[in-house]
Amino acid sequence: MNNDPLGPVLITGGGGFLGRALTTRLLDAGETVVTLDLSPATGGDPRATHLGGDIRDGEALLDLARTHAIRAIVHLAALVIPDCRGNPLLGAEVNVIGHLNMLEVARSLGIRRFLYTSSIAARPRPPFDAPVNLYGVWKRACEDAAKVWFLDHGLPSVGLRPNVVYGPGRESGETAAITLAIRAAAQGLPYAMPFTSRMCFQHVDEVTDIMERCLRVIPAEPVVSDLTTDIAGTDDVIAAIRACAPDARITPSDTARPSPLELDNRPLVDLIGDWRRISLAEGVRQTFEHYRKTA
Repeated sequence: MNNDPLGPVLITGGGGFLGRALTTRLLDAGETVVTLDLSPATGGDPRATHLGGDIRDGEALLDLARTHAIRAIVHLAALVIPDCRGNPLLGAEVNVIGHLNMLEVARSLGIRRFLYTSSIAARPRPPFDAPVNLYGVWKRACEDAAKVWFLDHGLPSVGLRPNVVYGPGRESGETAAITLAIRAAAQGLPYAMPFTSRMCFQHVDEVTDIMERCLRVIPAEPVVSDLTTDIAGTDDVIAAIRACAPDARITPSDTARPSPLELDNRPLVDLIGDWRRISLAEGVRQTFEHYRKTA
C-alpha cells in the first residue's frame, strides 16, 4: 500500500465522533489535517487546523480548499435520521447539495482521493424496495451522484456504508446506545437499551483503519461498499458488557429495530485487502476500560 503523504486532508464533519477519531489517526500517521464543521472543532486535536463553515456554500468550500492546498477529502458531514425526518428540506440541502459541492471541489482542483460516508440506510428494503427513511434516500442519491461524477469527469471516489460504529466518544445519535450502555456499566450505573436488533457493530479504531487505508488507494472506478458482513445482536453486546462487569445493570428492550438485509463488503476487500478486525468482545472491553479510567 502506498504510504506517501496524502497531502493536506480536508475532513468535513470534523467535529463529530468519527471525524475526531479519524483526525487523530491521520495526524499520528504524519498527515496534515484540516477539519471543517459548522463551528470549529472545539477541543479537537490541536495538531490539526479547525475551521468553521457550511458545506452548502460551494464557493467558500472551493476557496478554503485552494487556500489550504487540499489534496484529499474525507466527507463525513451530514444530518442524521431524526434531523432528516424532522426537516426534510434542510436534510436534502446538507446531505445532497453539500455532497455535490464537495464533489465539485474535488473535480475543480483535480483531487483524486475522495472518501465519503454513505450508510446501510441507503440499501433498498421492503416494503417498496427502497430506503425506508429520508436519510437513506439522500445517501443513496449521494452514491449515485458520485458515480455520475466519475462518468462525466473521471473523478474516482470511495463510499463506505457503516452500520453501528461504537467506541469512546460515540454518545449521540440513535445507535449511540451501544456506547452509552458500555459507559453506564463502567460507571456502575443502570442503562435501559432503547431497542433490540441484529446489526453490524464495529469499533471506531477498526473503522478509522479502514478509512485511512481507503485514502491511500485511488480506485479505477467509483467504489461503494458495506464495511462488514459480521452481524451480532444487542444481546451479544450485553453479554460482552457483562464479561467486563458481571453485575452490570443493562436492561434489554422489547422494541425491535430493523436489521440490515444482505450485506456485501467484497468491493472494500478488493480495494484495500484485509485489515485487523476488532471483535465485539475486544471492542467492548477497550471501550469499557476507557470509561472506567475516566469515571
